[in-house]
Amino acid sequence: MKRLPGVCLVLVLGLAACGAAQPPVPVPVPPSVAAGEGAQLLVLIRAEIGDAACSADAQCRTLPIGARACGGPAAWWAWSTASADGAKLQTLAARLHAVEQERLLREGLLSTCIALPDPGAACVAGRCAVNRPGAAR
Repeated sequence: MKRLPGVCLVLVLGLAACGAAQPPVPVPVPPSVAAGEGAQLLVLIRAEIGDAACSADAQCRTLPIGARACGGPAAWWAWSTASADGAKLQTLAARLHAVEQERLLREGLLSTCIALPDPGAACVAGRCAVNRPGAAR
């Protein structure tokens, strides 16, 4: 029981570190995309999306990211037509999808067969954001 205060201190410090300021990212990286060419493609996609600045919902689009073993993307990221090249993003996303599909087949990986429909995107506080189910606008 004497170790309890030390353990609590470690937990508190760990939680404080989690709350440190982080650079904004469109959405979490799909767990299936971990390393190699997939990771490099994600860096290029993030760089092209940038801060996804917008002034109207009409500027916001979604991009399918990665692949699931049962089909479809692993995630959707928002981007802005005001600041990103849509054709370049589509090319990078298609390449990432192909790389992920090949890896899933090669490694014989499975995933949940829950479809992730395109949630759409909206301009929220000057940045494109993926619509969240049940979120009030």
